[in-house]
Amino acid sequence: MKQALLVNLSAPEMDRLAVELARRGALRGLVRRYANKLRLWERLVQQLPVIGKLYSNTLGRRVPPAGLPVSLILEAGVVSDFICAVVARLSQWLPEHAGRWGKHWVAATEAGVAAAGGRHISGVPVVVASYHVALPAFKAAMATGCVKILNYPIAHHAWQYQLYAQVGAQRPQFAAALPHFENKTQHAALLDAEIALADIILVGSHFVRDTFVSSGVPADKLRVVPYGADPGRFMPRAAPKDAIEPFTVLFVGQVGERKGISHLLAAYEQFRKPDTQLHLVGNAVQGAEVYAPWRHLYKHTPNVPQAQLPQLMQSADVFVLPTLVEGMPMVVIEAMACGLPVIVTAHGPSEVVRDGIDGIVVPVGDSAALLAALELLYTNTALREQTSRNAIERAAYWTWHRYAHAAADIVLAD
Repeated sequence: MKQALLVNLSAPEMDRLAVELARRGALRGLVRRYANKLRLWERLVQQLPVIGKLYSNTLGRRVPPAGLPVSLILEAGVVSDFICAVVARLSQWLPEHAGRWGKHWVAATEAGVAAAGGRHISGVPVVVASYHVALPAFKAAMATGCVKILNYPIAHHAWQYQLYAQVGAQRPQFAAALPHFENKTQHAALLDAEIALADIILVGSHFVRDTFVSSGVPADKLRVVPYGADPGRFMPRAAPKDAIEPFTVLFVGQVGERKGISHLLAAYEQFRKPDTQLHLVGNAVQGAEVYAPWRHLYKHTPNVPQAQLPQLMQSADVFVLPTLVEGMPMVVIEAMACGLPVIVTAHGPSEVVRDGIDGIVVPVGDSAALLAALELLYTNTALREQTSRNAIERAAYWTWHRYAHAAADIVLAD
């Protein structure tokens, strides 16, 4: 049986691929940042007062998925990874400094994982590595004839640079909340090198594939395998909502301009009614203070553990992700599995959302279209209920099992 080495910082789809490869007896190892293997010291830490709760709510959540043997997990960059967690906790008190420190220690963790991938490549016929941590393994593989597969979960970086420059010029009042690359030349050089060395590139949507092709990457290098959701965790609420509960518009993700937050706020400002609320769930990006004038419009909950997401989704009526650029956001499938009609853009999520059937697909950066979609789903109860049923049925197809099986077939192909 052909075996593969996986190198991954944090992409959940890579963990699911590892499970399927392990099931087939084809996983040599998974190089990644710290994982909670439920070792004795980890179980003891979880029982400590204060520290135990802090650990359980942060690093302790990183328990490998069922079916992934912990003996095959090769941890790297652990010290810098722990420092990242500490810095993240400090961000609420020292946001400016924590942002700078956080980037430094994330980069250090990436470097540690990438270097470890290069050390473990010996004798492996296939290596699958996520972007940012692939280069050492790919370079080492050049001498062995190993097949090199790059996992790239978002639009091509050059395409992103161009989009953010355009959006920043058009809407300068929100430019601070767009992604910023401190050293774009260095950033592009790393990703360009990984793409050039890869034999195959795994992406999550045809939208992402098209950004690669438009950026000069040969189409025959690219394989589209959309991501999935866990149907055992994400499911519709057991009973209908109480009539007195507000009509809740839910967003889950980073609160920043890449996700189209300014367009959502502009639409909701015109849409809001006495019986509605907008709930934003996720950490704010650096520069999110640009949304301060609209703070009265929404309820905000910082990033929550994955285990709490189903309950949040089950309490909502509509899910909105007006993203400017994405890969294939799993959160959309998760919302659909919970029975939520979704309002999305075509830049990623439309791979799984059928416009007018499971939800509504609106143009990127179009607040008026967002407003119209919200009004339609609010006023047309029959449409909302039918769309909810369709979303549940549609999400049942897009599972992690389907993703992992399809991706593993590509990895192990002759």
